[in-house]
Amino acid sequence: MKKFWKEWRGIILFIAFVLTGVLIIYKLGIIDSFNVAELSQVVRDMGIWGKILYVITYILRPLVLFPATPLTLFGGYTFGAVQGTILDVIGAGTGALLAFWIARKLGKDKIERLIQGKKLEKFDHKIGENGFLVVLYLRLIPLFPFDSINYSMGLSSIRMRDYAAATYLGIIPGAFTLNFLGSSLGHLDWQFYTAIALYAFMIILPLIVKKIRNT
Repeated sequence: MKKFWKEWRGIILFIAFVLTGVLIIYKLGIIDSFNVAELSQVVRDMGIWGKILYVITYILRPLVLFPATPLTLFGGYTFGAVQGTILDVIGAGTGALLAFWIARKLGKDKIERLIQGKKLEKFDHKIGENGFLVVLYLRLIPLFPFDSINYSMGLSSIRMRDYAAATYLGIIPGAFTLNFLGSSLGHLDWQFYTAIALYAFMIILPLIVKKIRNT
């Protein structure tokens, strides 16, 4: 029992932390009383501190597995497309690094024990060699779960600097598109429809690229 606790206490405490946070949010009724317009105004009234709070929230977001898209749209709605994108990239990128570090710190040794097959070793080796391009591709395509990439790459042999560079660079197009969409919420004009078109294009782009490569 002591050996089990020593090996897995980090993961157990992390899960307990996440569940406690979710329980607190539920008990306080934060979700039920959530009003986007009112909260947005409160954050804007805070000035620079509102922006700092938004970035910190985004950094901590992966720890509670809160969906990234609503938070990104909120950033665009509150700060506008340009400022929202900048804050989003800073917060989301740093949060991705935090999740990556946690996964590597808590789980990599245990995963390495499980990777005994040659196929898995070969796959992990390829990620280590071409990590930047792999992560960049995954970040550019909005179909891949953001948090799953964070934690799974932390368990791989990719170098952290490659992961960081690819993440910060790769999330810019998606961040701008969603912030552009968020900034247009509340008024259905050309900006709203343009944002929808951009987001749709980002989703179908990998299908187009795949079809071209197969021809």
